[in-house]
Amino acid sequence: MEWKWTRKDNACTGCGICLDVCQEEAILMTREMGLPEALPGACTGCRECERECPFEAITVTICQNDKL
Repeated sequence: MEWKWTRKDNACTGCGICLDVCQEEAILMTREMGLPEALPGACTGCRECERECPFEAITVTICQNDKL
C-alpha cells in the first residue's frame, strides 16, 4: 500500500514537529529547505505527523491505483 504525504504550504511554518514525531524517518527538512518534504515511498501511513501538526498542515492519504 502506498501513502501520499501532502504539506499545505500556506499552513506549514516549518516548525519541525512532523520531523520529530516520524518514527519511520520518512520526512526530511534542512535549514536550506525551510519546509519539510516526504521521502518517496517511506511513509507507512501512521499519520502521527498529521495528528501532531498544530497547524493542520499535513495530510496523509492512501494512494488510489498508481496515482502518487
